[in-house]
Amino acid sequence: MLSWEILHRFTEGMHKESVVWFKEDFYAVLKGKKDHNQHLEVESHFDIVKQAIEEPNEVRQDKDYSNRKCYYAWFSGGRDFPNQHMKVVLEHTWYGKIRVLTAYFTSGLNSGEKTIWSKIQNSN
Repeated sequence: MLSWEILHRFTEGMHKESVVWFKEDFYAVLKGKKDHNQHLEVESHFDIVKQAIEEPNEVRQDKDYSNRKCYYAWFSGGRDFPNQHMKVVLEHTWYGKIRVLTAYFTSGLNSGEKTIWSKIQNSN
């Protein structure tokens, strides 16, 4: 059962919509529960998670789910995660909220995702 307690709130960067990260979902990411791998880097690099949502470098359509979008922030620093991107998956729920489903560092973009918006393409 999903806990409705909101741990974090964000303002999504493309459409300025409210995004929530429910407490249960946040701890599932940190502890590797509910179909999530453990991603402790989310807590230590929370500023990059926030950047991915509020000021993304790229937004892509999830390859498997039409109600999910993948928000990326480029990240090149840190010895633990060199040349990585923070990927945050947002889900538009049936109950009208946009929620953070998961977040983690990845070394590349998923080739099955289609670009919706890119900072590079829209910087002109």
